[in-house]
Amino acid sequence: MTNGVPGPDFVAARTDKYFAKTAEIVAAHGDARATYAVFLRADVVVAVDRAVEFLREVYPADARIPLEVTRVAPEGATLTAGLPMLYVRGSLAALSPIETLLLQRIGFPCLAAHNAFSMCVALPNAAFIAMEARHTTGDDMHLACSYGAAVGSRAAQLAGAKGFVGTSTDIAAPLFGTPRGLGTMPHSLIGYAKARMLAAGRDPEAESATLEAAKLYAAQFPDEESYTVLNDYDGREVSDALAVCRWFHGPDGPARAGKRLAFRLDTHGGRHLEGLDWEESVRTLLSWTDCKTPAEIARRALAGSEFEEAGGMSADELRDKLLFGTGVTAAAAVHFRKALDAAGFDEAQIVVSSGFDTLKCRVFGNLSVPVDVVGTGSFLPSRLSRTYATADIVRYELPDGSGGWKAFDLVKAGREFLKLE
Repeated sequence: MTNGVPGPDFVAARTDKYFAKTAEIVAAHGDARATYAVFLRADVVVAVDRAVEFLREVYPADARIPLEVTRVAPEGATLTAGLPMLYVRGSLAALSPIETLLLQRIGFPCLAAHNAFSMCVALPNAAFIAMEARHTTGDDMHLACSYGAAVGSRAAQLAGAKGFVGTSTDIAAPLFGTPRGLGTMPHSLIGYAKARMLAAGRDPEAESATLEAAKLYAAQFPDEESYTVLNDYDGREVSDALAVCRWFHGPDGPARAGKRLAFRLDTHGGRHLEGLDWEESVRTLLSWTDCKTPAEIARRALAGSEFEEAGGMSADELRDKLLFGTGVTAAAAVHFRKALDAAGFDEAQIVVSSGFDTLKCRVFGNLSVPVDVVGTGSFLPSRLSRTYATADIVRYELPDGSGGWKAFDLVKAGREFLKLE
C-alpha cells in the first residue's frame, strides 16, 4: 500500500485465483479492452460510490488502457433485480484481478440501502438510528452497511420520511452527517446500578434500578440535551418509566434545565410488556384502531406488505410477533404511550428497538403506532445470497492493427439481456 492506496500485492492476495491466472494469460498473449456489466439479482437502492472510489484507487495508474466507469443509475436510485447499475471498461489484464474486490463492496451496501429505504418509507414519521454494528463482522461490513443505510435514508427523505438521523458508533457517524455516535444506556448499566444498590443495602424492589441508572447517567453527562432511558431490565416498563418521569420533572430534575426525556422499549420476546397479556393487547389495539376484530387489525397492519417480507412466517406467527404477542409489539407501544399520557408525561418520547425490519416498520406505520424513534440494525441483509453482486463481461475489444479496436459483443448463455445496445 502506497500513500494509503492499495497496490498490486494487496489485490493479488485477495482476488480469486482464477482471475489472477486469467490476467497472466491475457498479459502474455495481448491485452484486450473489456466492458463489464455490474448487477445484482435482487431489487436494490444503488449505493456504489464507495466501490467506484475503491476501483479508481486500485486500477493501475500506468495501465495503457484507461479506466472508464459509466453509471446507468445514479446513487440512491431504485433498481430492479438483474438490471446493470454500472458498466466498467478498461484493461482486461488489470480489471480481472480487481473483480472480486469490487463485487465485495457492492452487494451489502446496496441491499442495506434498499432495506433502509423501505423501512423509512414504511414508518415515515419516526426518526431512525442505525444500531447494526454489533451484528456485523467488523469495520468493513459495518461501514458498508452503514453507508448503504445512509444512502437509503436520503432517498426516503426525498419521499418525505424523516429517515436516519445517526448511528451508534463514532466511526460510522460521518456517513449520517453527525460528528459522533448516538446512544445512552445498555442493560448492563442498569445491572451495574442495581448491583451498587444491593451493595449499599438498598432494596431494588422498593426503589427503581432504572431510575438509579438514569441518575448516574445524568450526573456523568450533564451537558447532554436529552436522555433516553432503557426501561425493561426488571420487567417494569411502565412503573420504572413513571418513577423516572417523576424525578425528571421534579424540583431538582433535569427538566428544569430544559432537558428532554425518552424511553427505549426493548422488551424481551419471552414476555409481555408490563400490564399486558394477550387479551389486553387485543383490547388495546381494538380501541386504538377502532377495528371490530383482531383479524381486521391484522389485515390493516399488513396492508401493502410483500410475501418476501414475512420471512416464511405464518399469519399466526406474524400476528403474535408484531401485534398481540410478547416483546415490542404494536400493542406494547400503544399501551406504553397511553400510560405516560395518563400520568401527565405526554412530552416523553418513545424509542423502540428489537427486530424493526421493513415488515415491522410497515405494521407500525399502517396502524399509526405512536413511536418517535426506531433503533435498528435490521436493514442488514437477512439472506446472504441476495448480496451476491455479479460482473459479466459484455464486450471484448481487440487491437485492430491501426490504432483502434475491433469490438466483439459476447456474454455467456442466459445473460444476453446484459449486452450493450
